[in-house]
Order: sequence, then C-alpha cells, then structure tokens
Amino acid sequence: MAGPFLFIFTGTGGSGRKTIGNRIGEELGLCPVPSYTTRPPRASDASGRPDRDYHFLTREAFEELERNGEFVETVTINHERYGVRRADVENALYHAKRNAYVIVNPEGAEALKKRYGSAVIRLFLYTDKATVKARLEAKGVSFEIADRYLNVYSDEVIYRKQCEHVIENLELLPTLARIREAIQAHL
Repeated sequence: MAGPFLFIFTGTGGSGRKTIGNRIGEELGLCPVPSYTTRPPRASDASGRPDRDYHFLTREAFEELERNGEFVETVTINHERYGVRRADVENALYHAKRNAYVIVNPEGAEALKKRYGSAVIRLFLYTDKATVKARLEAKGVSFEIADRYLNVYSDEVIYRKQCEHVIENLELLPTLARIREAIQAHL
C-alpha cells in the first residue's frame, strides 16, 4: 500500500470519535495531529493529554495563525474556533513519513480530504440521537450546547456516505475491533 496516511476520525457530535480515535491511534502507533481551539478547557481535557488533543489559544492568537495561512481547515462551533495546522499534518506525513490521525467534525474532514486527497482515509463514527444526548450529558456539556449538537445531527450523519469507512458505535470493544481492522487494511 502507498502511504503514509492521515486517518480522520469524524462523525456526529457525541459519537465517541475522540475516545476511539485516541485509543486506536495510540495502540497502532499513529502520530496524533492536534486541533487548535479558542474554547476553554473542559474538566475532561485535564484527564486526557491536552497536548495530543487540543492546543488552547486565545481568540487573538488563533486569528493571527489564521491570517498567516497556518491552518489547513478552520470551523466555528458553538461560537468557538477550531483548526488544524498545515505544518502539523505535513510534518507527520511528509517529513517524519508516519501514518497520522486527527479527530475533526465532518466539515474539517471534508477540507482535509480536499487538501490531501488519497492520503486521507475517513472513518465515520455515529450512534443514535438518544446515545449522543446521554454522552453529552455525561461529559457535563450544557443543555444549550447539547441541544445545538442534536440539532445538527441529521446534517452530520449524512456525511457518512462520502467516507471510506462507516462504523456505528454501539459498544466500545466491537467498535474498536472494526476500526482496527479497517485501518490495518490500509497499512
């Protein structure tokens, strides 16, 4: 197989893409590509590895990176900015020549696919709306933000038709096995 690849974990909000992406990425030795955000850290960010998942920036610092053309994609979600730096993707793929992974929403996945073409393999995760709601509540997400996630659920789930792999995340271990198998088919 050609490579290296950028494996994109995408899907609906509350689908478990972050939990699954980080677990599989670590297990398979994939290089993590972090997102940059203006949102404040959540309690759950402190228990993870913020250097792997997010770089928290002021709005001014984010906008300066954006003006300088450093992001390959940016998006606004719930009034906060998110982006993936071009240098982080290209350092992993072209300089270190490592398979990498990133966790983004469908809009970000589409921008990365357009930019990097066949080097990008999208893994779309989804679950039903009731499970999404329960997961968001368990994360301590406010009612208003959870409501916004649920309102865009239908729009996000449609994107699965464009992805290379689609996995319904009902139970963690079977989902991990299916994703592991999908990724290993490309390696």
